[in-house]
Amino acid sequence: MKKHSCKTFVIILFLFSLTSGCDLTPAGIDSTGSVTFTVPVDAALFSNEATLRFALWNADQLEIMKRTADCSITYNLETQTEEIHCPEGVEYEEATPDEFTFPVQEIGEIIEVESNNIRIGEKYRLMISGLSSDNCNTTSASVEGIAQHAEITIEDLMWMTTLMACP
Repeated sequence: MKKHSCKTFVIILFLFSLTSGCDLTPAGIDSTGSVTFTVPVDAALFSNEATLRFALWNADQLEIMKRTADCSITYNLETQTEEIHCPEGVEYEEATPDEFTFPVQEIGEIIEVESNNIRIGEKYRLMISGLSSDNCNTTSASVEGIAQHAEITIEDLMWMTTLMACP
């Protein structure tokens, strides 16, 4: 009797899955559902009047940002028009993130945001920013990753505060 190798079986299984429309997503994972981000936030970093802005970019938006990174946008004060300049062969496209806002006075120790645009297995970038506790500077943090689960807890953010000379 002739023995078949495991490689042959894997190749046949792979070809069968391509032709049968078989879903190869691991059991129990819904790759079409939303992803929820849970972020601990220290409200003391921000002004009591601040509104925190959460911006979430998905993989497609990150690709747009990468493709148009060498483009520049200028604003002409005389004509009050915006001008976009890109290298030859590059067409500018705006990457628009999902945005969520939260008044600092209404947040607790954690904030949850749910995105319908980020899928499990997809790369994302999350940026959080708001008016700093000194009522002048901006405090922000950002993180990039791959959405491994439907619920993601972001911990140990590295918060940065601008250092403008405030009056």
